[in-house]
Amino acid sequence: MQVLKKPLIAFTVTLILLVLSNRFTLRKDLTADKRHSLSETTITLLKNLESPIRIDVFLSGDLPGLYRDFSEELDVFLGQLQFYSNQLIIQYHDPFEIGTNEQVIQEMQRYGMTPEIVIENKDGQRSETIVFPWMIVNHAEVSERISLLEKQLGDTDRDKITRSIQQMEYLVIDGIQKTILVEKPNLAVLTSHQTSENIKLADLLQSLKSYYNLGAFNLKNKEVTPLQSLENLKRFDALMISNPNEAFSQEEKYILDQYALQGGGILWLVNGIGIDRDSLFNNSGTTFGFPLELNLDDYFFNQGIRLNKALVQDLYCAPLVLAMGDQNDTQFIPYPWPYYPLPRPKSNLIGQAVGPVLVQFGSPLDSIESNLNKEILLETSAFTKTSGVPTLLSLAQASQKIKPNEFNEPSKILGMLLYGTQKSLFTNKIKPFEYSNHQEKGELKTIVFGDGNMGENQIDKGAPLQLGFDKWTNNFYKNKQFLMNSIHYLSGNQQGLMMRQKEWEFSYLDPQKIESKGMLWKIIMLLSPILITLSFGWMNQRRRSKHLSR
Repeated sequence: MQVLKKPLIAFTVTLILLVLSNRFTLRKDLTADKRHSLSETTITLLKNLESPIRIDVFLSGDLPGLYRDFSEELDVFLGQLQFYSNQLIIQYHDPFEIGTNEQVIQEMQRYGMTPEIVIENKDGQRSETIVFPWMIVNHAEVSERISLLEKQLGDTDRDKITRSIQQMEYLVIDGIQKTILVEKPNLAVLTSHQTSENIKLADLLQSLKSYYNLGAFNLKNKEVTPLQSLENLKRFDALMISNPNEAFSQEEKYILDQYALQGGGILWLVNGIGIDRDSLFNNSGTTFGFPLELNLDDYFFNQGIRLNKALVQDLYCAPLVLAMGDQNDTQFIPYPWPYYPLPRPKSNLIGQAVGPVLVQFGSPLDSIESNLNKEILLETSAFTKTSGVPTLLSLAQASQKIKPNEFNEPSKILGMLLYGTQKSLFTNKIKPFEYSNHQEKGELKTIVFGDGNMGENQIDKGAPLQLGFDKWTNNFYKNKQFLMNSIHYLSGNQQGLMMRQKEWEFSYLDPQKIESKGMLWKIIMLLSPILITLSFGWMNQRRRSKHLSR
């Protein structure tokens, strides 16, 4: 009986531990950067899910090296989500099980999921692998595509994977939120004052539809009084004004003034210089830039900024593609175009993890002393110059040699966030119309960018392209993500932006060392277990021999 006592106790303790482990789960994130810890926003959302959500993952199958690591990280993350909610159903699909590469690519693109072509060079051999870093979140009758890959201009594969893993929580939770969203904030888009054409805002507005109830707003509507126009505007949480080309009247400025002081966020995308693009790109190849008179100088001055009547040029810029030659001999050659600066947003709540943004014929902003808090969102590099007006623009300038010594001005502000307590523009002034609820001061929240075209997508064969995509160079810029972050901030949707702040430190193996010392480590890894086993066997044999010799 005494012989069975110890094994029986061990068996009983093991059984108890197994039962407890099934009932209670202990999770502890021991990583220094807390990469396996979810935000409180995410945990709350998961615990409040009331109906099933199915997530179809297409990053599966036979994947190349870095994407295999990415898939494993994704699997661990989705397991974390399921730990907090039993409403999540995760399904993995290998797209290439349904047919040939051509069939799969056509079928996936039909659903808006473009492939990623991964090129690897191994042992002198070049191989191409097609992967689909996508997932679809399904809830009730709503489905949302999610691109898992966060790409920026100039990224290596490793950069893309690292950033995508860092942003994984935001991307997936953002997709889930869009499918379960019941009440959406209201976003107004100004359609008067010759603002951006609908087709040029098509991609941005289509992306915003998942988050907001969109509404066109006409400040010049003659069927309503200015007072009614103000009351109608107050129904919206935020207002976007993209590329206005017609002056604002005192009545219209008063409406905007009172709307902002009563909690409405305003996003201004506005030019200081008017450029005739048709003359520049379609006709003569030349045009003059003249000051754009919008009657907003006093409005912006009251908020502590000045929109300069000047054009910014930056050495760090996007290319402009020009056609050289005739007919069959035509070549399309990219030239650096300093009038297209490529600033990288500041690392704050709005600009964190956002890549370069394309600015076209931008105008600098000056910060003037005021009581408002100001935060720079976008600025040029330290190699900048500005040109006054009137200024002659010619496409021939693109092919001329750039003189770096001329770009000797300090960086210029191109975008700024303004917030805090602000006095009305019409304090101690005659009001344009009677308004019983006039606010002398209030809490302001405004973002101003000195580029009216920042939110405009290109058009190809009459159809809008994705905002940020340049069809002439195939480059992709981060205008859409940056502007959507700005609108989220102005409308009070800041929880999602907080998730983008997460940054991890990744340790990767050095490919050169792997190539030079790989065989050595393979031999070490092969022989080490054998040598360790033999060492333990030899030590055990010696111990037994000494014991027997006594």
